[in-house]
Amino acid sequence: GNWCKNQNSIQYGIATAPVTSDLRHCLRHRIMCALAPLKLSLTSSSASRAGGSSVRLQRSARPCATVNSTHRHRAAALVTCSSATSQTTKVKVCGVTDPEDALYAAKSGADFIGMIVWPNAKRSVDVGLAKEITAAAREGGAEPVGVFVSENSEEILGKCAEIGLDIAQLHGDGSRAALMGLPSKMKVIYVMNADADGTLVTPGPNELVDLDPALTGEKGWRKASDWMSRGRRTVDYLLIDGLNAGSGESYDWSNLKVPRGASKKGWILAGGLDPDSVAGAVSIARPNIVDVSSGVTMACGIKKDPVKVKAFIDAVKKNAA
Repeated sequence: GNWCKNQNSIQYGIATAPVTSDLRHCLRHRIMCALAPLKLSLTSSSASRAGGSSVRLQRSARPCATVNSTHRHRAAALVTCSSATSQTTKVKVCGVTDPEDALYAAKSGADFIGMIVWPNAKRSVDVGLAKEITAAAREGGAEPVGVFVSENSEEILGKCAEIGLDIAQLHGDGSRAALMGLPSKMKVIYVMNADADGTLVTPGPNELVDLDPALTGEKGWRKASDWMSRGRRTVDYLLIDGLNAGSGESYDWSNLKVPRGASKKGWILAGGLDPDSVAGAVSIARPNIVDVSSGVTMACGIKKDPVKVKAFIDAVKKNAA
């Protein structure tokens, strides 16, 4: 195609440089030479037990084939883009109620340890115990997470500061609404709920902003909206859970449609996971992180079962190997 509307010039800002036919040909040629060596091939990933595939993007170094050309193509390292099943899927053990469980889970390979600081949950912990769990999680090499349900932004920030938490999980309508009042330095896991069919029924973080009244009316379309002052709308992770969080109830993971662009680091799968089901769930849904709570508890439903915790983590790591 043509490089610009004016066949005889290339414009850089307000400056215009005359272009000869030889220069125009050289510019076309350099782009073609850069693109031609790119080889895209799909190769089966023998390392993936879940049958995932990897995409290899390779550019080889070779001299330009055109006469009078002296430039050479730089070699580029092999880049591999692979599915979530052939990458390391992280593990979050949530609903932890004592430091011993936190330390064991972390040392067994859990990447995140969640504790419920909302006072009305059956697995809730007070501030003093939350501090101990936080310290144990970090001692084992995991990141502690505080789970909030109805707290406002001031309460969330206050408790996180008192406990020493860097990550807040917004699990209820009240805490989700507090997102816009949280500073960007606070890492956020935003929870959305899915029904039995896997259909999301919770508004995403980008849907929390109400329409500016100034934008309504006959001439509203002419007014500018100050989006920067409307509050935070991006989160670090989205967490998709069932309708009854913490119940162990499952849903159709294959039907999930995770919102794009709302999270900076990916998404977390939760709801009905246990040591027997997690490998299949990872293969189907391909999350960045899996979250478990009820699936690794003892019969009491509160304290974690170390055997189940270890089996769950091993199943995830083995599936992603």
